[in-house]
Amino acid sequence: MNINETIDTQVTLPLDLYSVIERLAQLRGHSVSQEVVTLLTDLVPQLTDELAKETSEWEAASDEDWLAIERMLAVQES
Repeated sequence: MNINETIDTQVTLPLDLYSVIERLAQLRGHSVSQEVVTLLTDLVPQLTDELAKETSEWEAASDEDWLAIERMLAVQES
């Protein structure tokens, strides 16, 4: 991730969440904006790993499993 390339954006946060992020930023000597970027940057690898795992699990599911799910959903719709 190249932090030299940025896009200016606006995010609306609940007051409680903003207050927590603001306190973290103060403790770490960051601006609120820098703290949000830090928190999101730390979160991305975790989400990427979870998404890769989930994708692998979906791909590993057999055709029979998918047919069973389709049959179950068809029964539920009836």
